[in-house]
Amino acid sequence: MDLTSVSHLPPHSCLGLALMLLVLLVTEGDAPAAGAPPSELRRNANSTSLAVKGYPFLVLGAQCDIWRSTLQDARTLAFLDGYQEMNATTVSVGIPWSKIEPEEGKYDFSFMDWFIKQSEVRGLRLVLNLFNSNVCGKVEEVSGGGAYPQYAPTYILSDPGKYRRMRLPGPYKYVAGGPPLCPNDPNTLERERLLVARVAEHLKAQDRRGTVVMLQIDNEFYYQQWEGERPKDERAVRCLCAACEVEWAKGGYSCGEDFMFRSFARYAKTLTDTVARVYDLPVYLNSPWWDPAVVSIFLETCPNLDLVGIDGVFDPQEPNMLSRSQVGRNIPFAAENPTENPKTRLNLDTLPYYTVLGRMGIGNLLWECGPPHTVVEDPVARKRYGDALYPLKNAMAPIARARGTERLLGWYALRDVVQETTTDVFGNLVPSKPEGSIAEKARLFLREGTWSRVQEGTSLETRLGKVPVAVTDSSAGVIIRTGEREMVVAVPHGTVTLTLPGRATAEEGRFQGDHWRAESPFNLRAEGRRYTLSFTGPKVVKVTWRSGG
Repeated sequence: MDLTSVSHLPPHSCLGLALMLLVLLVTEGDAPAAGAPPSELRRNANSTSLAVKGYPFLVLGAQCDIWRSTLQDARTLAFLDGYQEMNATTVSVGIPWSKIEPEEGKYDFSFMDWFIKQSEVRGLRLVLNLFNSNVCGKVEEVSGGGAYPQYAPTYILSDPGKYRRMRLPGPYKYVAGGPPLCPNDPNTLERERLLVARVAEHLKAQDRRGTVVMLQIDNEFYYQQWEGERPKDERAVRCLCAACEVEWAKGGYSCGEDFMFRSFARYAKTLTDTVARVYDLPVYLNSPWWDPAVVSIFLETCPNLDLVGIDGVFDPQEPNMLSRSQVGRNIPFAAENPTENPKTRLNLDTLPYYTVLGRMGIGNLLWECGPPHTVVEDPVARKRYGDALYPLKNAMAPIARARGTERLLGWYALRDVVQETTTDVFGNLVPSKPEGSIAEKARLFLREGTWSRVQEGTSLETRLGKVPVAVTDSSAGVIIRTGEREMVVAVPHGTVTLTLPGRATAEEGRFQGDHWRAESPFNLRAEGRRYTLSFTGPKVVKVTWRSGG
């Protein structure tokens, strides 16, 4: 490990050196399996998992909002420290194009490398989100003090004759920070193609520990971020710049919206193909409330696009954006669950379980908004999310391997809420009273191998194989049959009772890859063959017994 990384630890951290040495001891021996890339998506008949250094891996954590992360200051470090303490496996950050290529052809990766190093010393994996030519329909964010952060480089934005910006018809105007760069402009595409090639080359050469596990190409391709009232038929609206007029004249498009998204998909194909030729790293796009048909357009157009992640997964109630968008070869990934939404905060303890157990997805990332609705700066929310992540983080490999089989039992709470809603300027249904959510009724969603059902109330009675299982006072959890006479129980809190065929013992510990590391004995309360495990906090416990069940 590069000892200069100590200089990037928070000034208040007197344990910085010890932390770095601990990470070194844990990760030095964590070499990838022979011939395996640092990270890859592994598909089988039951589910798909992200594998990191040869072992199944769950993406669990949060994305830092771009306004906080770009400063790389004490609040950025507090975010990273907080999610490390919250048992996150992964954090996600935005990397503006302007930070990597401040001048044409002159590349500087120090901004990106800072995040890689900060994540590495904390034992976190990193998802990089490239904020390039079209970020939610913008090229920069505009505040009272001017543009910050700027996404596309100045040399691009200062030459609109060469690098075309999108042009709306009639009375419509883009929000401040727009218009974005046009996906049909070949000059912009060529500069961005060179950019992603250099990013991929740099990661392949410099990220020797495989800290970066996925790469998002651009952020939220969108063309409808205009001011004021939305048109009655926005499908008819498209860019009218000279490049788009040439492409539109070729025909074959059902409407303006179809034209725009197919234009973005062709653009994304060039970028994803470029990364694939350089570095074997999973690449994705994220969907800001796209219709599922749009997800299909990108997947069908881009053979080297691994998946489309879904924003705005507020709760496990279906159908939602995540369940509706599992089309074609898409893989469930809750890419950005905004913490400003009351339902997201209400379901902090269940969203990860819904994604990785209910949908058998690769992971769940919050999108950390600014105050007052951060998680990392709220002690109560921070504890709820950290407790929820602990069992998933410390039993990742057996959970991922057992999903979709009869060896796994998982559950999480479904909460019915009353909420006054309205429609925002972008057509999304949003709370009219941000603090108006009321939990009315709780049920448990239960997945038993490949089957699932909903059980009324907050307790359940079922079986894992031939073993009767009872659960009470637990909002989420998982039990895995890891051997003929062995089970692993991983829950944030609650009580689990197992009826076993022989005398049982238990120990608390955690998995590192496939290897179980025992830490201490765990007290089982026995009544005949019924063994009760009581959890006042998050734990992973292995239970073994003498005879087969």
